[in-house]
Amino acid sequence: MLENPVDKLFNFLHFNSQEKTTLANIIRFVIYFFILLFLVIGLWAITKHYGPNTFAEGGAIENIQLALLLITSFIFLKESIQYKLYQPLLLFFASLTIFAFIREQDAFFETILPFISWKFAWFFPLLGAWNLFKKRKNLRKIIFSFLNSQAFQLMFMAMIVFIPLAQCIGHRPFIVDAMKSSENMITVRRLIEETMELVAYVLIFLSSIEMYLGLIKKEK
Repeated sequence: MLENPVDKLFNFLHFNSQEKTTLANIIRFVIYFFILLFLVIGLWAITKHYGPNTFAEGGAIENIQLALLLITSFIFLKESIQYKLYQPLLLFFASLTIFAFIREQDAFFETILPFISWKFAWFFPLLGAWNLFKKRKNLRKIIFSFLNSQAFQLMFMAMIVFIPLAQCIGHRPFIVDAMKSSENMITVRRLIEETMELVAYVLIFLSSIEMYLGLIKKEK
């Protein structure tokens, strides 16, 4: 079996197995860092083209968010089919990303479903949680395996970005107190909230990729 270039380099430098694992993890996280960096830099070009509408309902940023959530849901669903042992947890994560996908389209669903709006999306995480409960036999082992993974670290970082940054700093009363009567208040709030949400969704997407890599490693 041919060695991949990274393993070949590590062997040439005489790293032991623990050092190889550590360096491989660092390389992956450096790649993730540059993915996020180039994404944020790319936002400048998008904003230059679309202006304030970049962050509006149905704008460029929201469409990118929806695409990321859709792809991430698909990855989790694919993993759940391929790795039966981890299926309950993977389906639960898929249900959360589907929930977020619907929640991001709240304005659309308020128009077509005024009596319930986007709130029907709660069905998906509740279904995912019920499935977890039903298949709880190996749940403890599965959860602790996930908590020890890089996928969990990325997902936890996404939660840090999503809640303390996007939801709290992008919260309307906070912006009102900070800017008072500024005419650009709504644009600034959307810029903060939507950009931070986008970063969080990218981290969740990367978490799904990281989980896939981890499951492949466990299979070997």
